[in-house]
Amino acid sequence: MKAPVAWTVLFMAGIFVESIWPETPSGATTGLSMKAAAEQAMAVSPELRGEAAQQVLKEGSWVLGFRSFLPILSLTASENDRLSTIGADSFTKNYTISIQQLLWDGGRLAANRNLEKAELDLGRMDLRRKSAETGESAINLYRTIIYNEALLHIKEESLKALELQGDILREEVRRGLALQTDLDEADLSLESSRLDVESLRLDMDMARLELADLLGLKELPSLSERIDTGRSTVLPRSGKDDLITLLGQMVLEVHPDLVRERYAIRKLQVQLQSASRAWWPTFRLSGDLSLQGDRYPLSRYNYSLGLMMEFSSPYLSGSVGGKAGWEGSSDRTAALQSSAEPVPDPASALSRRSLEAMLALEQERYGLLLRQMESQCRRLVQSCFVAEDKRLLARRQMELSRKQLELQEVKHSLGQSTTLDVMKARIEASQQETAVVEAAVSLLQAERELEKYLDLSPGELGLFIQTVRGNQP
Repeated sequence: MKAPVAWTVLFMAGIFVESIWPETPSGATTGLSMKAAAEQAMAVSPELRGEAAQQVLKEGSWVLGFRSFLPILSLTASENDRLSTIGADSFTKNYTISIQQLLWDGGRLAANRNLEKAELDLGRMDLRRKSAETGESAINLYRTIIYNEALLHIKEESLKALELQGDILREEVRRGLALQTDLDEADLSLESSRLDVESLRLDMDMARLELADLLGLKELPSLSERIDTGRSTVLPRSGKDDLITLLGQMVLEVHPDLVRERYAIRKLQVQLQSASRAWWPTFRLSGDLSLQGDRYPLSRYNYSLGLMMEFSSPYLSGSVGGKAGWEGSSDRTAALQSSAEPVPDPASALSRRSLEAMLALEQERYGLLLRQMESQCRRLVQSCFVAEDKRLLARRQMELSRKQLELQEVKHSLGQSTTLDVMKARIEASQQETAVVEAAVSLLQAERELEKYLDLSPGELGLFIQTVRGNQP
């Protein structure tokens, strides 16, 4: 079972966990993973819980709707008293048991239930989509926090080194070994770095507050995941074309948009089938048993059996029925009745053509969506490899900037460069480290987009790839 399916089942089963991460004793820490954050966000969402409860009620109502196929039993009781000033009084008591059973309706009742089931399936898909969107909001906030944490660590370390070199430069200016303009430029760079650190810290605090609010927590626990700049893509480069073909086939089976589109087509097919059978007659069997009398115990009885045929079309609708029975032990009864209404709803004659046109349009849209999904899957796989190449390139640039920093420090020790030059080289190295983090985040985002396309939860892409490749003949 895919994770989003499991999340939806969690709601529809009526299970709600008040908090996945309970409060821990003082000094203890609990790590919150990205997947757990997404599940927590969906579990505490009042909107999702309300819609899930409505979905459960609708599906329960649909199950109980099977009652329409069973006989309909009714009981009636009446007592009529008549007091007359010029004749005899009368006291009539009547108790009747009636039963009615649908014999055949051309499959319309079953078609209506199939239509209701298709609507329930669409409702479940919509709920699942909203659940995924809520979980994805938590994932984005989570990734923003760990990204800011990585950047903050880089910038704080860089700021400490810059402040130390700034103190050295200040001493050099005092001794006349450096220019005041160099110190002024260094102070501007230091102040800019301090502002960047403070701004980044504020952004991270705001993201933590937003994530805690989304998870329904007073305070966000520590996060267990970090940005790993040395992590390679989980997609294997060997057999890339075969992998793209395989994933393209998987997408056609599991992508939520395609699944929902298939439900929509099925719904239109059921509606068309129902419209095609609208003119078929309906046959119902009925039976009555009555006990009558003036006083207890009741002494008279009668019973009857009847058959009713009802028909409806845009040009003629009505019914024909008859019944026969016994009244007491000697009298037989029979009745025949019919009714007709000419041209009740001529506009409904066009409903079938309208449904056929809608079905053809929906099927054409589905075919177009299939082609788009295959192309998009190929693009997403390629984007993962491109993001991996950019990550490797960023690491090489970072290593180059570190060597340039080391070179500047050597030249400074030999008196061939100034402290300001060293500070500039350090700022450049810090920027390259930031670029590596950004490249690592871009890789995570690219893989997450592919996970969403394959209807996977965060971090499941690698295991999924191994599984599907292992199942290949």
